[in-house]
Amino acid sequence: MTSNPFQLPKDLLYEVIIRTIEFDNLCTDLILTSFGLEPEYQGRKIINLKEVLRFEDFFMENMGAMSKANVLLEIVKDTIEFHKMNIKPLKDFKGKIIKFYKIRNIFAHKLYPRRLDRKSHPNLKVPNWEELAKRHQELYEKLSKFIYMSCYATIDL
Repeated sequence: MTSNPFQLPKDLLYEVIIRTIEFDNLCTDLILTSFGLEPEYQGRKIINLKEVLRFEDFFMENMGAMSKANVLLEIVKDTIEFHKMNIKPLKDFKGKIIKFYKIRNIFAHKLYPRRLDRKSHPNLKVPNWEELAKRHQELYEKLSKFIYMSCYATIDL
């Protein structure tokens, strides 16, 4: 723990950002695949690179957490129904995605600047960085496991 409770520990910031990037990549891959835009290879060259990048640039990069959650929920429901899988839905799937990104935002946007302290801002709550990072990790594990089990497990079928 750092001496200043308002200062964000860099190792926790790194962990949260890396997990978020991994989750974003997982979601992007799944959404691209569901829209029929998975990369097509000819040898080592991706022959539909322009379409894939265009979709990522204009849709995925501008998609907020709620929109992403809605699309993912539809993909998961369709996949489970199509393969007649007996997978129990993840309770509050959309809410978990929103919480996941809210925690990321707390870390990434540093809502608590380093110069603030209790004397100058007595009503400001001290963030518990470790607890937030732990909650982010738990959400990542639940969400990614559910997506893998419900969607990626069916790719080989």
